[in-house]
Amino acid sequence: MQPGKSRILVCPFCGKEKEIMSLISGNTLGAELWSDNKRIAPMLPEISYVQKCPHCGKYYITERQEEKYSKNGYSFDKGLLTFPEMKEAFTQLSEEGFLNEQEEINVRMMLHHAYNDYYYRTGKKKVVSEEDKALFHDNGIWLIKNLITDDVMKAEFYREIGETDTARDILDSVKVENDFLKFIVATIRDRLKTNNCEVFKIQR
Repeated sequence: MQPGKSRILVCPFCGKEKEIMSLISGNTLGAELWSDNKRIAPMLPEISYVQKCPHCGKYYITERQEEKYSKNGYSFDKGLLTFPEMKEAFTQLSEEGFLNEQEEINVRMMLHHAYNDYYYRTGKKKVVSEEDKALFHDNGIWLIKNLITDDVMKAEFYREIGETDTARDILDSVKVENDFLKFIVATIRDRLKTNNCEVFKIQR
């Protein structure tokens, strides 16, 4: 991994600047892949698609920003959001409106991953609030209908949002020959037996 000069973002609401990390190069050595399609790669760190202004607290999409970099100095701030922050960001950005479907897909996938980060990926057990569960469910249905075409991934997302019967029906109609996919299907089936909605790490 080779970091670049700090990228300078300008808040579209208050006009204040924020510096975040930029990358010249990276790689996926040592990466973890999770069942919700999140990849965690130490040598290719995620820089948040949505940023929170540290001055006014508003949220904005990084890709809408002009590419502007510091002449000297580096930042290792990736601007990653917690799930409570991501809920605020999703509400704000939805009310403002997305410029295109890809923006909405990216933000909704961030929300999906942030939920799993907060409730499951840390390994610390938390009681899921009914409000968060409903938001996660509705967001998952949107992603299934508008993004996910692979049947195994559809089954996994249905499992994660608690629609276990639908997940089973999909898996019953799927035929997989690949050993890697067989492992994933078997793991999903095992978790469906106990109504376990937690994401799991996929080992290649």
